Amino acid sequence: MKKIKDSPVWAGKGMALILVLLLYFPAFGQENLPSIRATSKNVLIKDGYVWRSGIWSLSPETKPDIYHPLQPLVSKTISFYTDIDSITFRAEPGNTYGFNIILNSKDTCITQIVMDNRLVEAGYDKLKMISPELLAMDFLVFRNYMEKEHAGLYRYRSKKEIKKLFDDGLLSIDEQMSQLEFGKKIMYLISKVQDGHTGTNLSSKILKAYGNDTPIFPLSLYFTNENTVVRYSKFSELPIGTEILAINGIPMKEIKKTLFDYLPADGQIQTKKQQILNNGAFAFLYRLVYGNSNSFMVDRKGLKGRVTVKINAVLAKDLDDNISNTKSNAKDLQFSHLPSGIVLLTIKTFDQGRLKQAKLNVEAFLEKSFQQMDKDKTDKLIIDLRGNAGGLDIYGPLLFSYLSHKPFRYFKSIYKANNAEAISDNPLVELQQPQRKSFEGKIMFLIDGLTFSSAADFCAMAKSNGIGSFVGEETGGAYYGNTSGQTIKIELPNSKIQIVIPRFAYFNEVKKVRYKDRGTLPDYPIAQKLEDIIKAIDKPMQKAIELLSN
Repeated sequence: MKKIKDSPVWAGKGMALILVLLLYFPAFGQENLPSIRATSKNVLIKDGYVWRSGIWSLSPETKPDIYHPLQPLVSKTISFYTDIDSITFRAEPGNTYGFNIILNSKDTCITQIVMDNRLVEAGYDKLKMISPELLAMDFLVFRNYMEKEHAGLYRYRSKKEIKKLFDDGLLSIDEQMSQLEFGKKIMYLISKVQDGHTGTNLSSKILKAYGNDTPIFPLSLYFTNENTVVRYSKFSELPIGTEILAINGIPMKEIKKTLFDYLPADGQIQTKKQQILNNGAFAFLYRLVYGNSNSFMVDRKGLKGRVTVKINAVLAKDLDDNISNTKSNAKDLQFSHLPSGIVLLTIKTFDQGRLKQAKLNVEAFLEKSFQQMDKDKTDKLIIDLRGNAGGLDIYGPLLFSYLSHKPFRYFKSIYKANNAEAISDNPLVELQQPQRKSFEGKIMFLIDGLTFSSAADFCAMAKSNGIGSFVGEETGGAYYGNTSGQTIKIELPNSKIQIVIPRFAYFNEVKKVRYKDRGTLPDYPIAQKLEDIIKAIDKPMQKAIELLSN
């Protein structure tokens, strides 16, 4: 940490914050506070209507130990229950309530319940409450646009199911809420619509609202289908690779399932949601869904069973997830030679804006690459589409034209929102022609949960036509097509939440498969383990090379 004399601006801000805190935390005489007794460190808290189990452990050394309630701008009753005693406060916004918990008749745990609205006024938590009438108006605007403009609203859910989803959402708005609390409802509903292209600006609003000085979960976690491990940590008790079993008494499988309910994806695809959590979203989404806390009780897997560790939150500005250290340095479009005469085409995006900024051209790249492979008589090819979130529709058919040996149809049909007639003037629904010289050798495709949109459409076409084999994870985009194309962006008038709604539904010209609501499934399922990522070992790539070499 820099010395204060090296940071005069920081010192000024720090002094202002100290003055705020002096106003915010009134001095309590320990002897004048009400007291309750305890013989166990575990305390149960009832916050309004919410029972919070496993989040509070007595710490006599922390003076005071501060509890920040859920929704601090709402009047409520808050109770603390020890194993032998209890205390209840009628908590009002702007007030601080102090009391002592006497542990084992000797240790005094000075405890405070802090209702945060003074820090709200000081700019600490920039949330404001919105009346239920105004939120209901926003919800009706949201519902109206979704029903009129969303081309795939009933793609995975029936009209009856979607109607009930909206009806229940409207009925749940029965009290004033902050922008983010209302945003949670919108995020949940969008997730249940099961369309990965429907989006909001809530992620940026979450980061802005939390600001630099918001307490947040301090560990970077890595989720797999089987377990959850520490990806990065500054706690010696929880080193990298430690398996985490629960947070605040809630099993990690339950936490993951709950957070998945707030993330969008096509159909029943889970890989995209897991990738989002693994790429830095966990701590912020966890705080939004489970509320704030200054400390966490973390259960980890030990050599002799479960071990519980109490860790303190860190400020959002100090959260270091170390994810940037594990990113690939490959360009968005890259031609590479691998051992055994294998050529690797890395195609990270079909997004024209991103490619233009990097001064890259898909048409020129593909033409040059396949000409070079024809000249070298290359007969083994890996196409890496991991992380390719899609882009222009034309790039999928273009890539496919270099692999197909006969004319093909790419899209079976395209529909615009609320139009029963399929679009007939889009050239991509017409018969497509292969390149004069298509690739003749063996092909392996690398895919993951971030292979999405037009990149996922391409994978579905290749899989359906028996072109190559797939290694990695299920694609993040659906096998039968997506809802995207032209989008509209609306802003809800009172909460100022923006919604992105896709207006065109694309249906791929593919053979029927077992699942109607899944992505392209790999022939060789391989999910990267944390130890492989840390050591920069690319297991899917290794598998593809092995298969082609043999």
